[in-house]
Amino acid sequence: MADEKKVENNIKRYLDSLGAYHVKIHGSAYMPAGTPDILACLKGRFIGIEVKKPKGGIVSPLQKLKIKQIQNAGGIAFVANSLEVVKRELSEHNLI
Repeated sequence: MADEKKVENNIKRYLDSLGAYHVKIHGSAYMPAGTPDILACLKGRFIGIEVKKPKGGIVSPLQKLKIKQIQNAGGIAFVANSLEVVKRELSEHNLI
């Protein structure tokens, strides 16, 4: 399994364990480019997670823009290259 897919699956399992709603976004002509890989809702908060492989994952300028737009709209958005990053971010936002 590719490193990024492994991280993504760990994150999805963890979100399931928290009772979060989440959906994996697949890039297509019907999805705006740069949308985070996982969109979730936990305790009434909107969360966008851009998943990258543990080493060498590069965040594009468009992905950075989308993360900033989510944050500016009051949501939580971040890049995660491990489950630990997700736990830290959710903890910092008092969601776990």
